[in-house]
Amino acid sequence: MQIFRSEEKEIGSFVYLGSVVSESGGTEEDVASRIKKANGVFVQLYPVWRNLNISKQVKIRMFNTNVKSVLLYICETWITTNQITRRLQIFVNKCLRRIMNIKWTDKITKEELWRITHQRSTEN
Repeated sequence: MQIFRSEEKEIGSFVYLGSVVSESGGTEEDVASRIKKANGVFVQLYPVWRNLNISKQVKIRMFNTNVKSVLLYICETWITTNQITRRLQIFVNKCLRRIMNIKWTDKITKEELWRITHQRSTEN
């Protein structure tokens, strides 16, 4: 493993062009960072999600263009594992449920959620 050095200081990780680079490759750290950033965007759009005058179709388009794009930025450089794919899918499903106003007590499968919102699994 190579340790990054900066002016005689060793750095375990750093951010470069919005992505986390670390000794271990940075995939886990980068995914966690992307989820936090996407969640920040999602929270900023709460007024949109709660607005009853905006159609659900428009809300889903806004989710795809604003939240999902932040979440999946530079994902092609990640080492994809089942755990990473699952973490991303859980976040997306949570957001879709909130947008569609589906409570956790409502019995609905993830496949049904994807059908209603015209989404595919994150794996695809």
